[in-house]
Amino acid sequence: MSTASTLLLATTTASCIALLARNRKLRTDLVTARYEAHHDALTGLPNRRALLLHLDYLLADRTRPVAVALLDLNRFKEINDEHGHTAGDLVLCRVADTLTALNLSRAMVGRMGGDEFMIITDDGMYTARNNAEAATRALDAATVTLGATQFGCYASLGLALADHNDVTAVDLIRRADAAMYAAKRRGGGVKEWHQNIGATVTATLPMQRRRYRF
Repeated sequence: MSTASTLLLATTTASCIALLARNRKLRTDLVTARYEAHHDALTGLPNRRALLLHLDYLLADRTRPVAVALLDLNRFKEINDEHGHTAGDLVLCRVADTLTALNLSRAMVGRMGGDEFMIITDDGMYTARNNAEAATRALDAATVTLGATQFGCYASLGLALADHNDVTAVDLIRRADAAMYAAKRRGGGVKEWHQNIGATVTATLPMQRRRYRF
């Protein structure tokens, strides 16, 4: 083989190797981007986008029961204000690990943002209630230690079941939100949504209500 042919073969081989390496990197970058688009950077849980996509998918089937539990940490703002965001981040990660370890039945657990988490149960109220109660029990027992200070992970949880009367993801989350604030008003635990709960909570806690953007 001539020198020119050998040089051409070597150059072509090097180009092919470089192209394969570039393609591998592009595939890796794409997988990473897809993961990051649907997962919370701090806790690794599915994020708001992933939760809403999953909920919309489930609600599209009007024959299947679907329930949403919205979980909000009690006194989280005080932890952040008094001990800093490092303490707050440790609490959030501890909550995420605790909920994940439960391996809840037919459920997707994720972080909506801030100190708010969601449990979507692809089943009826019996399973959803068991999941919600298991979550609150586990969080009641969970603690985080930072130096000489120990923090609890106590939470209030609102539960709402889709009745499939043209209920949307927004409707279901707002119902769970109203129930969650009713639970917070009584000091924590699990509260199920009912028709009159929204008016009661709005009247008693008008300044604490979140305004969701969907």
